[in-house]
Formats: sequence, C-alpha cells, structure tokens
Amino acid sequence: MYMEHKPIELSPYDDPDIYPGPRPSSSFIYFKGRAHKIIEEKGMPVENLVIQYSESQPLEGSFAGGSITEKTVRSLLNEHNFLPISKRVPLVAYGSNVCLAQLKYKFSLNKEISDFVICLRGSIQDTDIVYGSFLAPYGSLPAIIAPVEGAQTEIWLTFVDPEQLEHMNSTEGRYELRVHDGQKLSLKTEEKFEKVYAYYFPHALSIDHKWFRFKDIGGFSPIQSIWQAEMLNKLIELVGFKGTREKFIHQLRWEWSFLMEIEKFLLSFDDAFIHPDWLVPQKLQTVDNLRRLF
Repeated sequence: MYMEHKPIELSPYDDPDIYPGPRPSSSFIYFKGRAHKIIEEKGMPVENLVIQYSESQPLEGSFAGGSITEKTVRSLLNEHNFLPISKRVPLVAYGSNVCLAQLKYKFSLNKEISDFVICLRGSIQDTDIVYGSFLAPYGSLPAIIAPVEGAQTEIWLTFVDPEQLEHMNSTEGRYELRVHDGQKLSLKTEEKFEKVYAYYFPHALSIDHKWFRFKDIGGFSPIQSIWQAEMLNKLIELVGFKGTREKFIHQLRWEWSFLMEIEKFLLSFDDAFIHPDWLVPQKLQTVDNLRRLF
C-alpha cells in the first residue's frame, strides 16, 4: 500500500493508492513531460513570474536540480508560440490533475495537444476536497469539491488553452464545470481573478454520516483526513469482500460487472449536496475578460 512518500513517477493508473498523487512543493509549469519550478513572488502577475527551467529528463525537471535557466512565463509562451495567459481559462485543479505522472498520462492520450500547463499554488476557504461516492475505472475513490464551512484547503490554479480544456473535459466524465467568483481563493502570489472554474460533482461518500478528506492535500478542516489506501480498505470491509486486497483492486479494474456492482453498493453511502459557492456558468471566459487584482 502507498501512503506517505508516494513515488512521483507513478500515477493512479499504475496503482489506485497513489490517488490523488504526489505534487510538487511549489508552483510549476508542466511541459514536455517535466515540471519546472515557478518562483512564487508576491505581487507579481502570472505572466511575469520567473520559471527555473531545466533540461533534466526526470519528471521533476528543475525540482531535481542540475543546470537551470531562468525565464518568465511570458517569454516561454512566446518562445513556443503558445497562447498568452490572456487567452487561457483559469481552471482549478485539486485532485490528480497536479500529479505529474497523471498529467503525463492524460496528455499522452492526444499527442496533437500541447502539454504546457501553468500550475499556481493557492488555497480556498469554505471548500474542502473530499472523497466522492463513486469509483474511477482504475479503482480509486476520486476527489470532489464540497462545502465545508471554515475549512481552508490547498488548490492549484491552472491556465489552459481551449484545446487543452476540451481534452481535460473528455477525461473528467462525471464532472461538470462550475464557476466561483474567486473571492475565497488566494494564490501564493496574491493575484486574484474575477472568476475561476473547476470540475464539480455534488455527491460525497458518507460513512456513519461523515465525510472524509484526502490526507495528501494540505489545509485545515473539521473533517477527518485519510489516505486513499485506508479508504479502499474501508470499502473492502463494508462490502465484505473475502479475497485479498490485491484481488479486489484487480477485479475493480478488469471486471466491468464487478465495478458496476460496487458502484451500486456505494449508492447507499451517497450524500448529495449543493455547494453555494460554485455556480453554473453562463459561458466560459478567458483571462482577458476577467478583472485581475492584488
């Protein structure tokens, strides 16, 4: 089982215990299969933030050390003729979409799309990242954003171009995009955007009338934190599965009828909710149509 010190090169597709997956210790860009550290300078617009860019081959990129070149976000976008920040959508990532190995997997599904993604660390109030009441095809219990008054949880604000957004939508089957007015979201750089978007699915897993948050994800909350591996063990116990843990996961991943059987079982632990901070958007807006301030 994986709990602390999850290997950065593994994604939930490799092992469901990995979910939501390890993420870098600072804001970063993901590009050409590697992460490069962004210096989180307060009061600095995202375009002007400095990237420590490295040709190092591992997923960690400049986080792994080696020779580093400093570039701004704007200069790197211009260098590769990518869309500027102004033409991108501010999209909140909170589950596996900041796991480097998961990003590598998702962008491998369509090599025609640029994998250049900007990920800025931040936090949001009165929202927590809790376990949803369904299973991903690879056997993990996925993350959802849920209303928890007084909570403050880590999130990441990414900036995706329209093609990337369409591609990400295709990998987030059960979720829909919702909009937040941004007032409760704080980036490490202290920049604020009038609106931000996120994937939303209003069904939490509730056991004994309690929700559970992810131990991997920083923040403070009245909700108990628990590892994915521990949640899967709880599920095995609730189902009363008689085989080994490994057999349970194998059947989830390779036997569609068994996955559907467990999904049906989870309906009895489904807690539907309405999050008042996340609304249905009238239309998606890019950064150039949004107010920005510090």
